[in-house]
Order: sequence, then structure tokens, then C-alpha cells
Amino acid sequence: MSKLERLGIPLAAMAIVALAAGCSSASVPTPSPSAARPTPSGGGSALPCTPTWSLSTALVPGGASAAGTQLTGVAAISRTDVWAVGSSAPAGKATTTLIEHWNGNAWSIVKSADASGAAVLGGDRLTAVAADSTTDIWAAGYIGTPADSLTSTGQPAPSVVQTLIEHWNGTAWSVVGAPDVAARDGVQPWDVLTSIAAVSTDDVWAVGVTEWPLTYLAPDFVVAQPLVEHWNGTYWATVSVPHPVAGPPDWTLMQGATAPSNAPQVGSSALLGVTAESAQDVWLVGGYVTDMGATDDMPGPWETLTEHWNGASWSIVQAPDATLPEQLSDGSTQPDDLLTAASEASGGNLWTVGGAMPGAALTLQLGLAFGTSSFTGWNLVPSLAVTAVADRAGYPSSGSGATSFAPGTSPLAGVVTVSPTDAWAVGAVILHWDGVAWEPLYTVNGEPFGYLSGVAAAGSQGLWAVGGTSIVHASCA
Repeated sequence: MSKLERLGIPLAAMAIVALAAGCSSASVPTPSPSAARPTPSGGGSALPCTPTWSLSTALVPGGASAAGTQLTGVAAISRTDVWAVGSSAPAGKATTTLIEHWNGNAWSIVKSADASGAAVLGGDRLTAVAADSTTDIWAAGYIGTPADSLTSTGQPAPSVVQTLIEHWNGTAWSVVGAPDVAARDGVQPWDVLTSIAAVSTDDVWAVGVTEWPLTYLAPDFVVAQPLVEHWNGTYWATVSVPHPVAGPPDWTLMQGATAPSNAPQVGSSALLGVTAESAQDVWLVGGYVTDMGATDDMPGPWETLTEHWNGASWSIVQAPDATLPEQLSDGSTQPDDLLTAASEASGGNLWTVGGAMPGAALTLQLGLAFGTSSFTGWNLVPSLAVTAVADRAGYPSSGSGATSFAPGTSPLAGVVTVSPTDAWAVGAVILHWDGVAWEPLYTVNGEPFGYLSGVAAAGSQGLWAVGGTSIVHASCA
């Protein structure tokens, strides 16, 4: 199986998990930073206590099963106002959006809006949520299901995957129209939103990917391109951002086509996380690969990608990648690096996290010039190392899936920055940054939790993390 087959898994099937899942018993070397570790500014946590931890189970809608219920994102406004979003799958029916709310005492399911025609397209799902105020909350996701089979003639089965954005006005949730990328050469792309950030009522950003099925190969081979959308208070619009690699050429979208002689490399790029501290300070994070192996079956490694909006223009900001001191089984020393989430606190304190795949957490911190808010570059900070993997891209062959991660051997999917000495990152493990180092938490009160994909903090009023049917809470109460 080529690396293209292994890394060309549709991001719509939860890229954070699908691109990085897997572990085995083989030992590999520990990644070493390619940039210096930042100087800590001191220890301590913003929580004014030693937190009390609790682990609870998400509510399952009537007619649905726990196995078909997934919470993927969370936003915390205060200790009495927390929102979690995801999806549920009633027996025999298409997947539907799921929204749950914490009022300080208990969780309840809040009626969410499903997109018109979602059931026909395979259902709809919410992947992320962001809050500007108690009456201005946004959730993002997608409608439909990517094709994963061939028709009787051997051609890719038709499918439609579209953006989904919903809004809470303090009374009800409603679907708000958002643009999709137009078809090319008769091929309809899959548009997926994976992250959302709200600056104000008229300044909201949503990011994700547009996936082009490489129909000349097979329907589950895709090339991803960044998808960035912005709300200006009146409507959502697609925003152009720098692309580190070109989009797929026409011949890759043609059924039955063969690669022309001397065809250029076909690359892929994705933006999976967004954080916005102000109208002049927005960050997008993800990754890219210059060669998917579509022409020579010799793909290169994924590399980190970060982009910054200064209020006037977008720019790509160079970010470090992890390296290995010894070669892997394919002769490479480069893991596949992909950033999945970012979070910025006041004063420019910014973390982005992801995976040095297939087996390590990846944590990058933005350096600031002393006494200023000007950034000096990204620093790769040691966290959990690669511990188990057969080869660089052998994810499916390991037999591991999204629910069988080993602690410390999978990517991080969410992060929240509270202060320079207080940040939290989640995945198969909970990591806490105290200003000196990342410390892991593998269980909550001795109980294991599922893979966590979202985390949020209401200042010093508590920390929330969700994933699958797991809800983790840390508070002083």
C-alpha cells in the first residue's frame, strides 16, 4: 500500500484522527526539536486551586446509540454556560447534528438545526463551536458523506459534501448559509469546516479543507486545499489565503486518465485550526505535502503550516518540523507533521498543537520579543515523544483505529491557552503547560477517558474537554 493510500484518507472523516491513527509494538527514535525551546516565564496555573476533576458521559439522544454519538467541540463562556457540539446517529437514519448545554448544574440537549436535504446527502455533523457572547455563538461542520465506494462500472460513487454553519441568538439555533467551492471539470469537491473562532458579532472565521477526489486513481484518494470563510455581520464569504502548493491539475480529476509523462508533483495542503485574538490578529494552522505520490509513488512528508492575518493581508509564517535522529524503515528521518488546533490568549500567548505522525504529540509556541507583542517565530517545545510505530506511514496496517489510541502515541486535537504559564492540550492524553514543561494526565480519578478532540476554558472558572461521549471537567468547586 502506497503512502498516498495511507495519507489520502478523506479529511471529512475527521482528519485529526484519520491521518494520524495507529500504533504498533515496534520502537522508533524520539523526535528532536528543530528550534530552540523557549525560556519559561514561571510556573503555576490560572486555576486558583488544585483542581477537582470529574469525568461524565455525554447525553445520548433518544433512538441513538452511544457508539453513534460523538462530541467534537466545546466552548466555555462561564462556569454556568458551556456548549458542546457533535453528532448522533439514530438507528436506521442519517447522522444529525447534536448540541448539548451545561447550565452550571446539568447537561441538556438543545434542539439543533439540521441542514435542508441533509438526510438525502448522508446526514450532517458539527465539528467545532465558538462563542462571542451568551447570545452570539457559532458552530461549524459539514453536510453529507464522502464517497468511499465505486459504482458497478468501476467509477467513483457520486457524493456531495458541503459546509455547515449554525448560529445561536440566545433563543434558538439556525442554519446560516455559507459558500461552497464550485465543481471543476464535472467533479464536485468535498467542503469540510473543522474549526471556528469569533472575534465579535461581525468578525468570525471558519476554516477547513476543500477535498478533490483524484478520480483517475480511486475515490478515496484526495487532494486537499485550504478552505477559509469569514462572517462580516451580514454574510459568509470565502477568503483567499496563500497556498504552499498548487491545486490538483485537470488530469487528476479525469476518470480513466493516466499521468502524463514528466507530470509535475501533486501536493496537498490543509488548514484545520483557527484562533483569533482580535481583528488584526488571526492565525490558521495545518500542514502540507509537496508530493502526494500521485505521479511517482514516492511521497514526501507532511510539513507544518501556519498563516497569519494582520488586519490587512495574509502571510505564511515558517514553522518548525520534528526530525528523527535515526532513519525509519522507509529510510526517512522526517515524520508527517500536521497541526490541528491553535489557541491564543491576551498578550500574544499562542500555542498550536497536532502530531508528528504516526506516533507523537506536536506542540509549538509562538515566541514574542521581550516587552512587545511582536512575534519572533515559532518554537518547537518538547512534549510526548514517538513511542510506538512500525513505519512512518503504516497506519492502517497496525490495526489501530480512532478508539484504540495508546496514551502518548497519537496526535493532539485541541488546545486552549489561558496565560503564559497555563495551557491545556488534549487528544488521547491531557497535557498541561505550567510555564516550564508539559505534564501528562492519562486518567481522570483513575478512570480512562476517550479520545478528546475539543477543549475550552472559562478563564479561572474551569476547564472543559470533550470527545466521543466523554466530558472532562476541572474546577475549583
